[in-house]
Amino acid sequence: MQIQFPSSFLWGAAISSYQCEGRNFNTDWHRWEKAKGLDRAGWACDHYRLFEKDFYLAKSLNLNSFRLSIEWARVCPVFVEFSQEALDHYSEVIDVLHQKGLKPVVTLHHFTNPTWFIDRGGWLNSKNIDYFIAYLKRVVELLKEKVEYWIIFNEPLVYIYNGFIRGIWPPGVKSVKEAKKVLDNIVQAYLIGYKEIKRIYETISIPVQISLAKHMRVFSGCPDSNFALNSLSAFLRNKYFNFWIVEYLNKKRSLDFLALNYYCKEYTRFKGLIGAECRHAKHRERKNDLGWDIHPKGFYNILLKLKKFNLPIIITENGTAETKDSLYEDYLRQHLKHLAKAILKGVDIKGYFWWSLLDNFEWDKGFKYRFGLIEVAYDSMVRRIKPFAYVYAQVCKENKIEV
Repeated sequence: MQIQFPSSFLWGAAISSYQCEGRNFNTDWHRWEKAKGLDRAGWACDHYRLFEKDFYLAKSLNLNSFRLSIEWARVCPVFVEFSQEALDHYSEVIDVLHQKGLKPVVTLHHFTNPTWFIDRGGWLNSKNIDYFIAYLKRVVELLKEKVEYWIIFNEPLVYIYNGFIRGIWPPGVKSVKEAKKVLDNIVQAYLIGYKEIKRIYETISIPVQISLAKHMRVFSGCPDSNFALNSLSAFLRNKYFNFWIVEYLNKKRSLDFLALNYYCKEYTRFKGLIGAECRHAKHRERKNDLGWDIHPKGFYNILLKLKKFNLPIIITENGTAETKDSLYEDYLRQHLKHLAKAILKGVDIKGYFWWSLLDNFEWDKGFKYRFGLIEVAYDSMVRRIKPFAYVYAQVCKENKIEV
């Protein structure tokens, strides 16, 4: 059976600025790498200079859309000052996307923060919300006639969990109390930002769609002797990590669409109410290079659960890191099939973005794991399209898949 997608369906790939652009020195992540002795992002993929070439390759794969992020630390490299050079650069980037026939989906915050913002207390200080809103307003005013889709924050609960509970990302805090404070401030920043973007677009005739990118996983209790408590932790993770913020913002009428990032299933073991990931059990699912449990049916199940919100859905990230091309291809095909099955069940899905267009810097894990449709040789910055990417290109061209 074939599923034909609507002509307006967005077929794309995604990147983030810090992971790809390179030479990004005014962020908390650059400071963190040095302090912790981690791999340095350094030149990353040199996308800041090579973006036009990368967009040409994206178009050669029949993509019609592209998700990227603006780097706050470039736009505001020092306290309360904007860089006209950076603003001009991002304006040119969006222009080139349009020239290539790629509809931009723009993220304003993808994990990184300017160092001056952190030095003033970062997201722990509610007074700092104003600085983020000033940045948001400046960028949206600049690009309002060129951008229809805005994502204000990427995966805020991932940022909070890793930075303020596990402490493995900057600022390296381990405090549920402070994590709650950061969550409150980010939610408040989102609500203010949503209203500001709507206000800005009132003056023009271009429609605007606003959301945040929400990472979701299928959570299951670790199948050991403590299964009952493990299942409780899985239930709570599903309720609060997956759905709380979406339910809250939807009640506030501040989501125009749902932006879903989905990768895998997670087995959870009981460790207080928050729980912890369980990787040592003998799970049935295939694991990718990072040890993630690959579970395409979970993608379908989450899409069905999101149907209740009665909002259009864009898959803003879905992908894997593998060593064999056949495993990339299998992951892609299986997830697209389950996406199509969800559409048959009446789920309103408007687009799909593979993570990532390019192999890139994978945060605390460095350059080892490769998610890209396009391989990057980091020593020479030479790009090579991976074989499985041509499978995706064919789907994008035909705008249909077999189920």
